[in-house]
Amino acid sequence: MFRRLSALLRKEYLQFFQDRALIGIVLYVFTVEIYLAGTGFNIEVRNYPTAIFDRDRSQWSVRLAEKFRLPYFQVTEMITSEDQMLDLLNRGRVSLVVIIPHGFARSLAKNNCATLQAVTDGTLSNTALLALGYTDQIAQSFAREVGQDLGRGQTRQESLGPRVVVKPRVLFNPNQKGEWFAGLIELFSVITLVAILLPAAAMVREKEYGTIEQLLVTPVRPVEIMAAKVISMASIVLISSLLSLFLIIFPIFQLPWRGSLLLFIAATNLYVFCATGFGMVIATFCRNLPQTILLVILIIAPILFLSGSWTPIEAMPPLLAAITYLSPLKHYLTIGYNILLKGAGLQVLWPDLLSLNILGFGLFLLCALQFRRQFS
Repeated sequence: MFRRLSALLRKEYLQFFQDRALIGIVLYVFTVEIYLAGTGFNIEVRNYPTAIFDRDRSQWSVRLAEKFRLPYFQVTEMITSEDQMLDLLNRGRVSLVVIIPHGFARSLAKNNCATLQAVTDGTLSNTALLALGYTDQIAQSFAREVGQDLGRGQTRQESLGPRVVVKPRVLFNPNQKGEWFAGLIELFSVITLVAILLPAAAMVREKEYGTIEQLLVTPVRPVEIMAAKVISMASIVLISSLLSLFLIIFPIFQLPWRGSLLLFIAATNLYVFCATGFGMVIATFCRNLPQTILLVILIIAPILFLSGSWTPIEAMPPLLAAITYLSPLKHYLTIGYNILLKGAGLQVLWPDLLSLNILGFGLFLLCALQFRRQFS
């Protein structure tokens, strides 16, 4: 058995390394794609195009306008009319307009209170909400500065009242670097895509060339054919993912290593085995490579969506939240984050590892039954 399996493995590796286009694609997605995702994707608001509509033109209004600066806001326009504001928003030249009304400084000095209006383009709702949140923080900070300048601190009566002070402490990502999250999400997504696509494409090419029938008339068994494809493709994905970690994510994104390397390799092996099971099942239903690619594209989107990488599972409807347990990426995300960022061990990760085992062996059994039905 081992001699037959080693011969099949040698055949799979030779076929892969003779395909220069496929090698180039794998190298690209595990290096350049992850680097671009980590550096180009950021959940923070940066360089947000902003216009200031200062209708007060006082010393305090100018001082407030100067608070909207890089890296969060980039003031590109100082406007003088509502028509100009609407034109800039409609043409997408700016995404936020801060309007300082008439009498802003007078109201602040006399009543210790003033209003500020922020008009934002809500097309990208999440970004707009973040920009409005930053605007509110700037306004509150400016109000405290003005209060200190005017000597208007808390009155004695106010100081005796109850107060709640929030002192946040951020764990595992204290600097809140978005590239850590984006880089790992892209790595896990790439592992999923490649682990599904490679074995599916390899099996379908055997069908297209007619070599699968030639293999079946040899002494090798169908299980050995599937095992050779799974082992070879899984090892390629595992080596590529480790290269991505040690060449891109750790040195460039400066993500610290907190967990066990052996545990992460074992978990990745298990996950790749599960994902290749998806690919092998797809290959049993497809007749050619274009069909395979289209079906992989149809399947990869629900897997990513149900993993919680796009939308938090807590925010999903109850039915979708229950279905997420069928997505192997959901369990692998939990395992990967806990190992790499939190340094967690088996006592925390065993439920997700067990789920990956069940999904992986279930898919492999389904593939074996379908394969036997097709070629028996």
